[in-house]
Amino acid sequence: MRNFAFIFVTLISSVLLAHCPKEQLIKLMELAGQLKEKLASKYWQEWAEIDMPILHVSDTMEFVFNTEVSDTTFHLSCNYQSRKTRFNKSFLATFPFLNGKPTIVVGTPENTSKSPEAWTLTLLHEHFHQLQFSHPNYYTAQKGLNLDKGDQTGMWMLNHPFPYQNESVNAQLKAIASNLLKLDSVSAQQILKDHKSLKNKLKEEIGEEHYKYLNLQLWQEGYARYIELELTKDWIKKFDQIKQNQFTLEKMIKLQNAQESEIKAHLTQSSPKELKRVYFYALGTMEARLIARTNKNWKTSYFDYLFTTDHMLGEK
Repeated sequence: MRNFAFIFVTLISSVLLAHCPKEQLIKLMELAGQLKEKLASKYWQEWAEIDMPILHVSDTMEFVFNTEVSDTTFHLSCNYQSRKTRFNKSFLATFPFLNGKPTIVVGTPENTSKSPEAWTLTLLHEHFHQLQFSHPNYYTAQKGLNLDKGDQTGMWMLNHPFPYQNESVNAQLKAIASNLLKLDSVSAQQILKDHKSLKNKLKEEIGEEHYKYLNLQLWQEGYARYIELELTKDWIKKFDQIKQNQFTLEKMIKLQNAQESEIKAHLTQSSPKELKRVYFYALGTMEARLIARTNKNWKTSYFDYLFTTDHMLGEK
């Protein structure tokens, strides 16, 4: 009888735990919130102040973090509003969802193929998207690009028919990347001059519509990746000021090196033909670095014009 009672209690405990977010994940969420609090205001005070609603997608349940929702499909469990999993458990994206606001929808580190430290930084990458999407002119300006062709689902952002397979376009994008990768060995002003020339040449080749799509990706995804890498550096610099026990400084430095290697590999060992729009993430990261070195006002001018980076290339 005692054995039966023990087995019964163990089974009940297992069922209850299955309906709770894992303790390790909760701690990573808290760490991401701490990093936001300590680091975001260096870039934009508004970023430090906006909410960071998250829907965490586990194998069996979805949990709400950093907000409360009135959606009746969610019920209180382990002090978190939750429901059975509906989204893909490998999701790592931001879009309007909880209370109609930009929401980070994210699976576990394992299901998103991220190490715990990379996963934590990716939350801040996605939180930067929340800042972008929260801009009062974001959706009006997006519509004004006239790139959606009537698509109301937003999938046009992923499926725009950019001429990735065109060899001449590939060569020109690779030339832009090659120039940007010389940033640590050549004068930044010379890189800037050549970058503007190469970008104008590409615009002539691909036309206004594709050029707008390119700039959209550089502005939105390139800068999100750039900010993610900058936050990694900031975390390392202030490592002893962050309350944490999950990671060592050596592990963070290893992550930083891996991030840099990935950017360079995308731009040198791969091509737009292979990576498609993901190529623009790395290209946008390097362009953002160039802008940061040549334009001291980039943080204040970033939101002056949405979906383009060209205005920041002409400023001092």
